[in-house]
Amino acid sequence: GCLVTASNGNKLFLPAAGYRSEASLLNGGSYGDYWSSTLSTSYSSGGQGLYFNSGGHGTSSNYRCYGQSVRAVTE
Repeated sequence: GCLVTASNGNKLFLPAAGYRSEASLLNGGSYGDYWSSTLSTSYSSGGQGLYFNSGGHGTSSNYRCYGQSVRAVTE
């Protein structure tokens, strides 16, 4: 997983839950792929999110039919 610390010092742990494609769980335990509330600007059936793995982290744009994790956070 990945421990994220906000600028206010609050911490959030994101498990490396992988993602689903059809009936298969892919990369569980080694990869985190989370949706944000933002739609993709690249294509209409996509959404934006973030990912992490042992190689690093960043933002991603994927088709919304993929089963990525969601972690609700309030301010």
